[in-house]
Amino acid sequence: MKKFAFAGLAVVLLLAGNLTVADDKEATTLTGSFVWEHGNTTGDLEAVFTPTGEETWDVSFHFTFRNKPHTYSGSARGSIGSGELSGKVLNENKKRTFTFEGAFEDGVFNGTHAEIGGGENVMETGTLTLE
Repeated sequence: MKKFAFAGLAVVLLLAGNLTVADDKEATTLTGSFVWEHGNTTGDLEAVFTPTGEETWDVSFHFTFRNKPHTYSGSARGSIGSGELSGKVLNENKKRTFTFEGAFEDGVFNGTHAEIGGGENVMETGTLTLE
């Protein structure tokens, strides 16, 4: 009976250890600014990237636009800190879709954002910078 109890405890500890590792995904937060070309609006931007796999991320952009706080969420693919990065996010009510793309140079991300309308219609909306 003692062997079974120790074996059972070892399995429980092993499973708990694996759950802890799986749940221990560290998010990367970058800050910067955006430019919304339509209306010539600028603002602060915070982007939180949570790893979901090899160079894949859940992403949420936090910003204030027209005096209202917003969080647009979606996914991204690429490298954080160097290389190319692109993704797609939805606004809070999931009725508007935006893409972003760009690259890191010397630790600073410079990119563009655009709104995807019905089908493949893309309207360039501005730029963003993160570090």
